[in-house]
Amino acid sequence: MANVPIPNPSGWLSILTRLGITGFARWFLSDTVIPVALVDSEVTLNASASTPLVNVPASGGELTAPAANTRLATTGALPAGPYSMVFWVAANEQNTARLRRRNAADTADVWSFRFPFGISATAGLPLTVLALRLNLAPNELVVIENVVAGGAGQQYQASIFVNAG
Repeated sequence: MANVPIPNPSGWLSILTRLGITGFARWFLSDTVIPVALVDSEVTLNASASTPLVNVPASGGELTAPAANTRLATTGALPAGPYSMVFWVAANEQNTARLRRRNAADTADVWSFRFPFGISATAGLPLTVLALRLNLAPNELVVIENVVAGGAGQQYQASIFVNAG
């Protein structure tokens, strides 16, 4: 696009004059983005900082020594549409989790992947946090399972926080 002259910027002149920008004989439309700051006594920009709303989690609760392939958390069937999901998975031993997007009948994976979680001798971090945006078909669900059986007395927990959109 390069620089394209704007021959009659009459609508822009009043805005630019109000902003205190005057004296230019010719204006150009450019394909280069230049950051600017607008300062005006009549413009108020409000900003607030807050923690994100995570809703009530889908969770199987705290499980002791779960068998291999135990569902630690499941969303249950969801209506079709886009979702933002945050996953928390923890254990006081190292293991591998399987995150699975399941079909509406809960008989097959649409996709899945594995990731390590829990306390390890090298990392020492018990909590793994993942975030995804998924576009689900009608009644699909998302689950988290442990791949290997938990050791005697070992605690496991997973939560899935689901937000539409």
